[in-house]
Amino acid sequence: MFRTVTSRITLWYTAIFGLLSLFVFGLVNLAVVTRLRARMDAELGNESREFEEMYRRGGIEALREGFRLEGESDGYKRVFFRFFSPTGDRLLSSDIGSWGGLGGLPAVASALPPGRAILCTPAAPGLARRARAIYRTTGDGHVIEIGSATEDDDDLVRGVHRVFGSALLVMLLCGGAAGYGIARRAMRGVTRVTDTAVRIGKGDLARRVAPGGEGIEIARLARAFNEMLGRIQALVEEMRGVADNIAHDLRTPITRIRMTAETALVGVQKPDEYRQAAGIVIEECERMAQMINTMLEIAKAESGAIVLSRETVDLAALAADACDLFLPAAEEKGIALRAPAPRPPLPVSGDAGRLRSMMGNLLDNAVKFTPPGGEIVLEAGEARTHAVLIVRDTGIGIDAADLPRVFDRFYRADRSRSTPGNGLGLSFAAAIARAHGGEITAESRPGRGSAFTIRLPLITKK
Repeated sequence: MFRTVTSRITLWYTAIFGLLSLFVFGLVNLAVVTRLRARMDAELGNESREFEEMYRRGGIEALREGFRLEGESDGYKRVFFRFFSPTGDRLLSSDIGSWGGLGGLPAVASALPPGRAILCTPAAPGLARRARAIYRTTGDGHVIEIGSATEDDDDLVRGVHRVFGSALLVMLLCGGAAGYGIARRAMRGVTRVTDTAVRIGKGDLARRVAPGGEGIEIARLARAFNEMLGRIQALVEEMRGVADNIAHDLRTPITRIRMTAETALVGVQKPDEYRQAAGIVIEECERMAQMINTMLEIAKAESGAIVLSRETVDLAALAADACDLFLPAAEEKGIALRAPAPRPPLPVSGDAGRLRSMMGNLLDNAVKFTPPGGEIVLEAGEARTHAVLIVRDTGIGIDAADLPRVFDRFYRADRSRSTPGNGLGLSFAAAIARAHGGEITAESRPGRGSAFTIRLPLITKK
């Protein structure tokens, strides 16, 4: 039963509660015993002084009468009185038959100076009951002994023990129940996480840990677990999407490869025709490999599983290098490509290779869809805490109905269907921007061109 955390917490809570209760009882018991002892000692002290005064005034006869009266009043089973000479001989005594062997005058009492007293607990072998005694020396060296039974005080202490024992049992039961309730409440959040994990293991990826009021630690655990589930769900959904996209969009190149191979196998072909068929197969294989790699990269970026090689990158310099790379393709098509004007660095934290690929996809789209005689302009700047890069073109533009979907995988607007491509470039660029904590937005007017704006967080200056 103690294999669960709840039972262990309950056990520890009960044990600590019991130890604290015993400690409090020890303090209370000590206070009670000390108080009772102090009260008895005070009574014995007062009574011994009265007998001393009685002896000083009336001598031994007055003391005898006093012993008798006090003994009959309190009972000889409860008190005893004795009077000793300076040499330790017993001169006078009350009825001590019920007390057994009291013994003689203790050495510590015989050495007392006149007018002094000492309290002790007699421990004679034949003593019938526990007692507390005081020894007081008179002015002429005699010693008065007064003893009182401690039975009433002992009974009171035992009664306290019994009451505390019963109370301790009730307190342990109540404390254990309270500890169990507290432990159950504290572990309720862990139980919710476990139940959610079990449901997820059965395929319910949409399940999340509901918030509770157990405390900030459980709330942080639930929040971290939900965030992890969100990433896992996004990764699974991305992989499902990749699988669906691969199954759908690889049919065309695979079909073309098969038809080319079947054509090459039918009849006797010339060597040039075999080489042409092999070239088509290689071209389609490269296209499929590129498509698969791009889809996997998008899936990893959008699910948060991508590993970025973080370094400080100057976005303005990266944009200028991208312009130099695409300048020959733009000039070949008769398009003016303008690089961003020289400006101070725009430092961002990111993966330089992937950021370069992101800009390359945007520039490649701009070159594809801008007719000869058009213009492509790159602008670089900053807006508060973000670096801003804008790719403007005077291309064919995008219809308003298609604009919200331009970043979807494999989506191609009607105007772009005649242009070679697989519809992954903008989706890849958007995924890389989001992986770097930024975003890409698009503005366009049909026949007037488009503008794609990249915003990435700037490195904060210390």
